[in-house]
Amino acid sequence: MEQRKMNFFKRVKNAVTNFDEYKNFSEEKVSIAVKYLLKVVLIFTIAITIALSIKLVEETNKAIQIFKNEFPEFKFENNTLILEGDNKQFIKGHETGLFGIIVDSEKENLSEIEQANEYETVIALLKNKIIIKNVSNIESAITYEQISQKYDLTNLNKQSVIDIVSSNLMTKIYIIAISVALLYLFIICFMKILIDVLLLSLIGFLLSKIVGVKFKYKSIFSMSVYALTLSIILYLVYIVVNLFTGFEIIYFDVAYDAIAYIYIITAMLMIKSDLVKQQIEVGKIVEEQKKIREEKEQEENKEKDKEKEEQKQDNKDKENKKEKNKKDKEQEEGTPEGSKA
Repeated sequence: MEQRKMNFFKRVKNAVTNFDEYKNFSEEKVSIAVKYLLKVVLIFTIAITIALSIKLVEETNKAIQIFKNEFPEFKFENNTLILEGDNKQFIKGHETGLFGIIVDSEKENLSEIEQANEYETVIALLKNKIIIKNVSNIESAITYEQISQKYDLTNLNKQSVIDIVSSNLMTKIYIIAISVALLYLFIICFMKILIDVLLLSLIGFLLSKIVGVKFKYKSIFSMSVYALTLSIILYLVYIVVNLFTGFEIIYFDVAYDAIAYIYIITAMLMIKSDLVKQQIEVGKIVEEQKKIREEKEQEENKEKDKEKEEQKQDNKDKENKKEKNKKDKEQEEGTPEGSKA
């Protein structure tokens, strides 16, 4: 009953700092552990989404400034891209090589541009089409002619793009992007963490046999949810730091799993220790009760012996009295009648 009344943040604190609580966690219903996991994942995804949103706005503003200051003037004629000026090519990419933008009004294929291989993901505006290459090196393309069937490209130029990104439309785009990211991240993170819980609980169930404590699988599952709490918190911190600084820990995934395994093993050993202590205490109580029973039996035996002695003495006194009365009666009967004066 006490566990059901425990608020979420106290559960987080106990899951990280108080191994004694894991015995109570193991006795809870699985539904309570699942609700806790959903709340953890929700907070995790909200925090990540906020960080990604800040990063998105920051990177978008940088891109807008680059577009304003460095991007050449352009226009579309007869469904063909035209760059004004002498330079017919513009390439800008992220310093890490993750993402690059290529604009070339003379080339028709990405393979003709050597710099395209320097980036994992590329968006290329070429002479007659737009090409997107993903990290798997798969290209998808759409021609300006196909776009012009739905949108008028004749009025699209550098200034019109600047006007669009400076309008309220960007706010709507941000809101839609953030909402989609939140939902997507929640589903992905929940599925990933749930798989981690299932794997940890299966390993924990096998380890419980080695430890020598009999647990039901649902108890191990509930403890596994809480055992992953610190790993999830550290993972959140790592993602945020990596997002803004690029700092990486090569074996972080190993540490993520190792921390959870340490928690579940420690929790089981603590529970085993408590059970041993309880057995010792029960043994002491049983021994004390046995001693008390023996002392009580001795007292009862003494009382019985005393009663027997008293009964024996009473019988003896009665016999003596009876014997005396008999002698007195015999003396009275044997006295001559003339002996009286």
